[in-house]
Amino acid sequence: MRLFSLVLVCSLLFHSRVIAQIASPNGSPSATNRGRLPGRNAPTPNGSASKLSPEEQKARVAEAVADLKERIATATDKIMSRIINQEKDLRIRFSYFQKPERLNPNSFGSKEEIQPWIKLTDELQQSRDLSAKLYGNASEDLERELIAQRIAPPIADGVRREIISSFPWDEIAKKNELFNTYIIDHRQLLDFFDQNWATWKTEKPYFSEAKAESNYQKLCGEITSTGKQIEDLYKKINIAPAGEAPATAPPTPKSPEPPSR
Repeated sequence: MRLFSLVLVCSLLFHSRVIAQIASPNGSPSATNRGRLPGRNAPTPNGSASKLSPEEQKARVAEAVADLKERIATATDKIMSRIINQEKDLRIRFSYFQKPERLNPNSFGSKEEIQPWIKLTDELQQSRDLSAKLYGNASEDLERELIAQRIAPPIADGVRREIISSFPWDEIAKKNELFNTYIIDHRQLLDFFDQNWATWKTEKPYFSEAKAESNYQKLCGEITSTGKQIEDLYKKINIAPAGEAPATAPPTPKSPEPPSR
């Protein structure tokens, strides 16, 4: 994702408007506060930055740029860490439903095992919704964090605009839409298993009744297709790889066995 590239941050830092404010003794708060750093407490002769040699001016700008870069990184990391952690949670929960056994009615040893998975679809929806909320609030949250880092509002606004514009918004919106469809279809499949309990066979085709088999195949096809699209989007935007399991792990189904009749 382009957002994580230091090239973006560096290009902002060396923008002429930013440099002009950093170099000015009365410009950005960063430049003003540098005088309080160890080794820089002595006032500039005659209080004028123009008395500095070119080398000293260059050193002052480099120091202020490094400080500003660190502050931008700190603010950005706070926002992105929330988004990345939530994306990891969402992606891990998604991976549970991507397993082939989730489409196999024989993976449930009893009818009671269906309900915990219905609850997990609710948790998957909650994770998806929180992810969407973090993206939706990213611009406002980032500006607040930049200001909290004592970055001048004009610079903070420019940094915020550049970073937020680097988000793959079309792909993010598509991902949210696909997750809604994916979750709805999984809920329908679980309801289908519940309503048709003890009517399937151990081998394919699972349902002897033509309409039931058709409905089952349709749901499985939609789930498989949507899941593939979500996986492809994750590969494209490279937001966050799947990592550790979330706090709430799914129930472990019993070994596949014919349903009780």
